[in-house]
Amino acid sequence: MLPPEVNDQSAIEAILTINANQTTYMTQIAPAIVKRNEGSDSLGRYYTKTDIGGLLIDQMAGLSPNRVLDLGAGAGTLSRAALQRWKNIELLTVDVDTAARTHLRKLFKSTHGVKHSHIHADALSDRLPKLISARANSIDAAVCNPPFIIPKWRKGFAQIVEDAGFSGCLPVLSEVDAALLFLAQNLRLMSANATLGIIVPDSLISASKYRLFRQELLQRYAIRKAIRLPRHSFQGTDAQAYILVISKDSAATQQIPLQKFDVGSDMSSELLVDVDAAIDRLDFDYHAHRGKTRSSKKSHITLGSIALDIKRGSLTSSETRAFNFPVFHTTDMPVDLAGEWCDLRQFGKSQYHASTDRHIVCAEPGDILLARVGRNLEHKVLGVASGYPVLTDCVYRIRVPEKAQQKILKQLISSDGQAWLASRCYGVSAKQLSKADLLTFPVSV
Repeated sequence: MLPPEVNDQSAIEAILTINANQTTYMTQIAPAIVKRNEGSDSLGRYYTKTDIGGLLIDQMAGLSPNRVLDLGAGAGTLSRAALQRWKNIELLTVDVDTAARTHLRKLFKSTHGVKHSHIHADALSDRLPKLISARANSIDAAVCNPPFIIPKWRKGFAQIVEDAGFSGCLPVLSEVDAALLFLAQNLRLMSANATLGIIVPDSLISASKYRLFRQELLQRYAIRKAIRLPRHSFQGTDAQAYILVISKDSAATQQIPLQKFDVGSDMSSELLVDVDAAIDRLDFDYHAHRGKTRSSKKSHITLGSIALDIKRGSLTSSETRAFNFPVFHTTDMPVDLAGEWCDLRQFGKSQYHASTDRHIVCAEPGDILLARVGRNLEHKVLGVASGYPVLTDCVYRIRVPEKAQQKILKQLISSDGQAWLASRCYGVSAKQLSKADLLTFPVSV
């Protein structure tokens, strides 16, 4: 997964390092190559726990593959889990790291009866199909845990996404997740009717920029399962990830089974959603709470229909540091103040700044403030009792008619309101809430 200008083998070995399940980039060179998601470690890595690898293979029950591909095999966690379920398969692993090649050959050489073949190659090379076909004439199943990074785009990626049928639905090419490229590469390598089990970040499942991608994916392939994983499925981070089981089958499914796995409570029951709804999100929590709201006997309107204005603050962290007085940020919204009307005069006593600098967004008494980003943003909501706080761009200012202020605040911090907000959040690490989603918050009347 290196750009064309990095060719020297010693440079490759200096850049690449192995982790539990994936190949990733060293930080000395990575800043020029990839943009890391927040929440990963200093090397841009997420470490998969062994039980999650086993869970992925368990979700592919019912298959009897002859040949299984592990693309970006790393230390072989998924390969080992595959061998425990399918005893007599031929296993084909691919990884660019020479350390991975040595490790995997030793690992499976000592495992009795395993037919293992390894290809030392870039997992995202557009020439990989030729290398695969030289070793195997068919791929019946594939398992994959790609890195959660955004690689620097290169020309060969276009062939990968085109062959998988995604070339017309991608956002800005420089912002495409590596997980999408790994997914597309697996699909182009697999034989007809083969099945892929892959771990993907929340961005592919929930982000609006990938809505067209989800539409194309659901039209072209059969999504057998989409499972929301616990946030601590990866060691050292609370990255949000999902398991997708995808069949390369021309008969796409009309309903998509969604589930949620929680440590301690195991797997939820299946929630079937129509394809049109799944295009919005493939997230169990989102659709579970959406169905709960629809089934409620209460009459609802949307927050967007009653709000006078919903606006996010404007100051970035660097701009905030330039001010000589406190600026209101999400860190100024302790959970124990949720639902309270607060004195915020220390963040701005008058409307002076709003009147002199249109770039600055201030709140005023009667406004409701809600965190836009953060791991527990659904718990960070309060009202302005006094003061005209200047807001950072991580805070929403919600302005509603005076007679509705207390009602809206109460509903936002209710257990149902917080669950609704949490179900609409997205993000691999720190969660985000879009204005488009906030506008649809259901207000009971």
